[in-house]
Amino acid sequence: MEYFTENELIAVKRQRNKLLTIYLIVLAIFVVLSVGLFIWYRLLPYGSNHDIIIRLIAYPLTAVFVVFSFIFLGIPYKRANKYYQLCTHLKNGIRETSEGEFLEYDESKTIKDGVDMKALVFIEKSGYKGRDFERKVLVFYEKPFPEFSKGERVKYITQGNTLINYEKI
Repeated sequence: MEYFTENELIAVKRQRNKLLTIYLIVLAIFVVLSVGLFIWYRLLPYGSNHDIIIRLIAYPLTAVFVVFSFIFLGIPYKRANKYYQLCTHLKNGIRETSEGEFLEYDESKTIKDGVDMKALVFIEKSGYKGRDFERKVLVFYEKPFPEFSKGERVKYITQGNTLINYEKI
């Protein structure tokens, strides 16, 4: 069964572009208002007291825009962009096929490339030494775990230790 699909990449790209469009619209409004205030200031007669009004508009406007930029680009856009980058790597990266026996679900939050993940724990046989070892395969934190029962044999495809596809054996 597919765990990661190309539709997710398309959806996150759409979300990322939407967030970027919102930011660019706000930036354009800020630039237009700033240019308008600058032109108004330059058209004032020498020694006019109206420059105080312009400053009372321009300074808070700039402060609000800077705070908005830090918050908007630092939280929602950054998260969407990191998720998009990870999905791009999952689509285009080198894939590894493995087989293991399912052991447990690991609910603890792990951050990989800026994206929240949780893990599936498998027991795999080492190809070099012939011993068993635990392998954690990462899955997206927001998505539900695939349904596995303890001891079930699973063949799975990963990219960068992130689950892409799996098949119960």
